[in-house]
Amino acid sequence: MKKILPLLTIVVLLYSCKEKEKTVNRKDNRIYLQTDTINVVRITDTMVISESTCRGCAYENSTAFAIKDSAGVVRLETIETADNNSEGMTGGNISKHLIIVPVKIGTTTMKMYKFWQGVPSTMSDSIAPTDTYKIEVQN
Repeated sequence: MKKILPLLTIVVLLYSCKEKEKTVNRKDNRIYLQTDTINVVRITDTMVISESTCRGCAYENSTAFAIKDSAGVVRLETIETADNNSEGMTGGNISKHLIIVPVKIGTTTMKMYKFWQGVPSTMSDSIAPTDTYKIEVQN
């Protein structure tokens, strides 16, 4: 009995330390775009750019985004907002996820602009330095 108890304890510890399998949602083909590389995506993928805006400031609900793709390969589908701060917290940031979908196969250089509504919204008035993304959409 004295030999079985330590052996059983070791077996339980090893089993509990085993890495659990993660379930992968195959329908969610989100690719987070990066500025320092060529982003290779499929026509069925969804591209995401993560940005943020201040929480509780005058510009919280007026931050707007635009993209410019002269080749017409991608388009801005929607912007999702996520506030991961606790309700009682003041300040912080709100996450904005720009959801971009491919329209056709090809290669493009896309520029992303960030604006505050109420401020003139021409591309040269972007409040953030222009982010440039190289995208290659494959079949």
